[in-house]
Amino acid sequence: MKVRHSIYVLIGILLILPVFCMARGANDRIVWTTKASRQTGLYSTKNFFVSQGVSTNISALYYFGDADNEGVAFNGGFNLNNLSLGGGLWFSYNQPIGNHCNMRFSVLAGTLRANNELKFNSLNPPRDDYRRFQSIIAQPAVGIQYYPFVHAGLYLYGGVAVTGSFNLEYDFYYKKRVGSAKVRSELQGKTFAFLPMIQLGFGYSWKLSSSLSLSAELLVQEGVIDTQYMNLDAWPLAKNQNSDKVELGGTFGTYTDRYGKQQIHWNDGWFQLGITLTYQWYNCEHCRLINNYHNIKPSRR
Repeated sequence: MKVRHSIYVLIGILLILPVFCMARGANDRIVWTTKASRQTGLYSTKNFFVSQGVSTNISALYYFGDADNEGVAFNGGFNLNNLSLGGGLWFSYNQPIGNHCNMRFSVLAGTLRANNELKFNSLNPPRDDYRRFQSIIAQPAVGIQYYPFVHAGLYLYGGVAVTGSFNLEYDFYYKKRVGSAKVRSELQGKTFAFLPMIQLGFGYSWKLSSSLSLSAELLVQEGVIDTQYMNLDAWPLAKNQNSDKVELGGTFGTYTDRYGKQQIHWNDGWFQLGITLTYQWYNCEHCRLINNYHNIKPSRR
């Protein structure tokens, strides 16, 4: 119930923010110019959000990958055990490129987790290869924020990253041969791996003041490979990575499950939903002014 309550609070904040920001009015809108406008004093096509700045973001992370279920993300439904509320905290620096883009450099730290026991028990027939993990992640990334509209906060984002996953605890059930029979056995341990990733997403920013803005962003982070030494969730697992010296999962994308069926690994990743507070500053101080209709008189050039 506490987790659901937190989700409702986050959704409520995201719904209220646009109303709050629109209520601030347009008289203190920052504008840029190389020409004067007889109607508003000063005007430009430069988007307010395309600027140098530093940001702090806090996000909820929802893991998907092999430790959850093979195949497509959300296969079998939403799994609350894969959600890490406040699981990601990142800091970034924005550098403008032209009038429509920011280059974003960021560093993220967070936590990922998964537990598929309830999901696998509800299948027909039930699965008995239960998997669970929890890890701490660290990630440097670089990407582009593209603002397609001149005076709107909507942006698209694409980037690349490398994630280090410090897998503090994994817990896998597997079939172990004892004599002529196979019995269900449990395997526990720790691993560490790096994973190159692709980032895609979109967001919307609202202006709070002449230097502050607030954004809501939805991001998908997807690993480009899934091997024994390049993953987020310790799966697949090599023989030299565990005390039982067993290999779990395949190495390059396929493996045979306990029913004899070929399965494909779903490359590890996560969905990320969060809010960002950005402090902006500008190099073009001589052309930055507050467009206050009461204080700025139209130019007579």
